Amino acid sequence: MTAFFNKLEDKLMPLANFFGQQRHLLAIRDGIVSAMPLTIIGSIFLILAYPPVDPTNIPDIPLIGAFLEGWYNWAQANMGAIIAPFSATMAILSLFVCVGSSYSLASHYDRKPLQYVIANLSIYILVCAPVTDGAIPTAAFDGKGILLAAFVALIGTEIMNFVEKKGWTFKMPAGVPPIVANSFASLFPFGIAMFLFYGLSLGIQAATGQLLPEVFFGLFEGLKASVDNIFSVTILTGFENLLFGFGVHPTTVVGPILDPLESMNIAENASLIAQGLEATRVYTQPFWAFYVALGGGGATLGLAFLTLRARSKQIRDVGKVALIPSLFNINEPLIFGLPIFLNPILIIPFMIAPMVNVVLGWLATSSGLVNMATIAAPWTSPAPLGAMLSTMDFKALLLVIVMLLINMVIYYPFLKMYDNSKVKEENEAEAQIESA
Repeated sequence: MTAFFNKLEDKLMPLANFFGQQRHLLAIRDGIVSAMPLTIIGSIFLILAYPPVDPTNIPDIPLIGAFLEGWYNWAQANMGAIIAPFSATMAILSLFVCVGSSYSLASHYDRKPLQYVIANLSIYILVCAPVTDGAIPTAAFDGKGILLAAFVALIGTEIMNFVEKKGWTFKMPAGVPPIVANSFASLFPFGIAMFLFYGLSLGIQAATGQLLPEVFFGLFEGLKASVDNIFSVTILTGFENLLFGFGVHPTTVVGPILDPLESMNIAENASLIAQGLEATRVYTQPFWAFYVALGGGGATLGLAFLTLRARSKQIRDVGKVALIPSLFNINEPLIFGLPIFLNPILIIPFMIAPMVNVVLGWLATSSGLVNMATIAAPWTSPAPLGAMLSTMDFKALLLVIVMLLINMVIYYPFLKMYDNSKVKEENEAEAQIESA
């Protein structure tokens, strides 16, 4: 078994290193991660605006029923004011991803990131939301436009960086304030990038009668469908946890594929709810955080509970330290303390458990047994609570408990094998000390 994992490591590590250092993928990741606080804030106001009841299903329970009815009536009376923060955060999430990705890649090239951010944001608005009758359409600003915004940021940054490297810039005399000099230095790079993007946009409009976002969304829908399904997500989840077992963080390889999908889907679900419609997307950021990564990458919360009953003192001690962080989906103490890292025995359930959770969560959600996630609860929320908040469905809490028990069953035989080996090591060490 160890020889097999050594060969697998030799094959996978070069691929993992490439993805982990690829500047464009890192820029997309940074753009999405930088916008995550906005999704949480927007989700809070979405909860306030849309309580999980309406006049037809308010429970006839003293105090609770009155509270829910009051909440519903208050939300209906103040909908405009309550939903405004959502409209300023999640509803225009793509703009912030454009900003974050531009800043990340420009910083990688040691350019002045502020100029690049302003330029790419202007280009994105120009080609994706041209002013019509004095108004800016916002259809491309929500979660659907995340990848398009990232692509505009990356391509725009590459164009401007190329122009600057060629020296096609205004050079101001010495003594001119730096902020003025930087503004003029970015004039040509920004102008050329805008000219190229606008030309592309006009060409697409002439050829198709559609704006760039409409064409992009049409092309991307097929690609998105090939990933946004139970089979692909399950396989990618197993692969990312295999890599994680070798010390490659999930955000560096599979993250650039799944992270945008999670963010787009939760934003799309939230937008549908804000329009009074039903959510349609199963795989979202809360789905990953509270089902797939139950207790952290590898779904290790069940393992954390099992370690408390281990015979090995080392495993029990690690479990005592790791349990509380695991409740908040932080499992580095387990990964590096047991360790799971480079441990051929524990890497196997580390792959299997989250894959099982994907299947269970997907089937329960797609069948309507549990609501789809519409609220971006913080990923550090304890999983049962986070799942219930993100779906506004008490049954999600029960689903997490079922997953936890199944994960414990999956981890148990492997931990038992590892526990036996550690007990043997500890007994041999004690025997050597006594004989010394």
